[in-house]
Amino acid sequence: MRFLPLALAALPLPALAGTYTVTSAPTAVTVYSGFAMVTREVSVEVATGAHEVIFPDLPQWVDANSLRVSLNGADLGGTRLRTDALPPQPDGDSAAVIAAKKQIEIAERALRDLDDAIQDAGFGAIAAEARVKFLQGLASSETLPSTPQALSELALMIEDQTLVANVARVQALRNVRDIEEGRDDLERTLADAHAALTALTPPTEPKALLALSVATKEAGTVLASISYPARASWQPTYDVVLTRGDADSMTLRRAALIYQNSGENWDDVTLTLSTLTPSGQVVPSELYPPLLRFEDPQLREKLQRSTASLSADVAGAPMAVMEAAPVPQPNFDGPGVTYTLPAPLTIAQSAEGARVELDALTFDARVFARAVPAYDPTAFLMAEGTNASLEPLLAAQSAQIFIDGALVGRSVFEAVPAGGMLTQAFGPVEDLRLSHKVTDQSEGDRGLINRSNAQTREVRMTVENLGSQAWDIELLEALPYSEQDDLVIEWNAQPKAALKDVEDRRGVAQWDISLAANATQEITIEQIVRWPDGKVLR
Repeated sequence: MRFLPLALAALPLPALAGTYTVTSAPTAVTVYSGFAMVTREVSVEVATGAHEVIFPDLPQWVDANSLRVSLNGADLGGTRLRTDALPPQPDGDSAAVIAAKKQIEIAERALRDLDDAIQDAGFGAIAAEARVKFLQGLASSETLPSTPQALSELALMIEDQTLVANVARVQALRNVRDIEEGRDDLERTLADAHAALTALTPPTEPKALLALSVATKEAGTVLASISYPARASWQPTYDVVLTRGDADSMTLRRAALIYQNSGENWDDVTLTLSTLTPSGQVVPSELYPPLLRFEDPQLREKLQRSTASLSADVAGAPMAVMEAAPVPQPNFDGPGVTYTLPAPLTIAQSAEGARVELDALTFDARVFARAVPAYDPTAFLMAEGTNASLEPLLAAQSAQIFIDGALVGRSVFEAVPAGGMLTQAFGPVEDLRLSHKVTDQSEGDRGLINRSNAQTREVRMTVENLGSQAWDIELLEALPYSEQDDLVIEWNAQPKAALKDVEDRRGVAQWDISLAANATQEITIEQIVRWPDGKVLR
């Protein structure tokens, strides 16, 4: 549109040596957990002096406060962002859009040619129908020949011509039918062409105009970089593969699911994924020291009785409420990791989970079974390895779990720091059967003098290996614990537990069992709980 420079000239601009209007599109995007930073990079050849560089095609929702501009080859004097009453936009279809529109023209032309062919074929049927009607009228004419021979010849002629006309009519209708069979394919082709164009050209969104005041000491190329936040997010997803063999290993195939609703397509952009959360807490919390005081309990009781005796009017009045001090919340902002994809990527707006493959990490694995007889009928296959990479493994809501290439299920993936231990479950081991039974339980008074209460309990846990493979098993059991000196808990296990308070979880005990094929292991726990007389055990 040649009138764009004239329209721009009408804007309140300072006296400049030249005005340059350039089109732009996203060239690089950094996606964080809650938003993305979109960057447009363009170059423009300018003369020496002060100029205005106009970007007429930014999204209208761009915020001037969060917009950032940097220049190379010129000094930036200022920026002006305009979001309404903009001059008309120049036409600037991409090569892909032009090709899509061309496909629509081809499909529409083919469909039009088909309709013409159908119409042409129909003319034969119309002509044959007219001949039949003419012959029928001739047979009923009042001017028939008077001699038998002439009448016979006329009848033979009508018969022959009627046959020829009907054959021609039927053949023409068949031709029409054959031609119409291609309509469905052409209509589908046209619909596909329209869908392809729709995918490349989202609904036109209102635009914003950005004007840069620049100054150059000499003519040359000015590189401009414009960055602004947009609606987008990403989350990791994993395939965790356990490979059994002489040396067991665990492979973590990492990918990213990217969601963007920025209102513009990202075509061949350099995409970077970041684990940082710039939208999160960036300042430390304030501390509010607790104010302690003591008071006479008799005075408090007297005050409470006095308050209860207030009149209905006074009691109905609003009470003064002291605002509680804010409670500081923990904040665990660690160093971020970024992933820049090696090749440009295209993601359309409103993309629902565009999957991007990242890499694969392989760790040596220790394979064992974990048994919780109190709740599970079988043990579960586990693998444990050290995250030897130099980066943390992010948590994921869902990970696909494989054993020797076979999918066995899905699982939540917990975050693992760099150098931390990765422990992953791989489903039940049906050969390892578990049982948990309370064989003896009693509670009541002890001794001739009723001074204390007690409870005794005996639990028997069994692990049975029905298979032909030996297993290393970690068996876990929850035992009661107390934080009161007068509540005494004693327990004894045969065999003895290997660990107590596993992973700093009080009361959780662990037995390490090496169970041969077709073997059974039994664990017995006796526990005694004593508490003061007159108290109730909870």
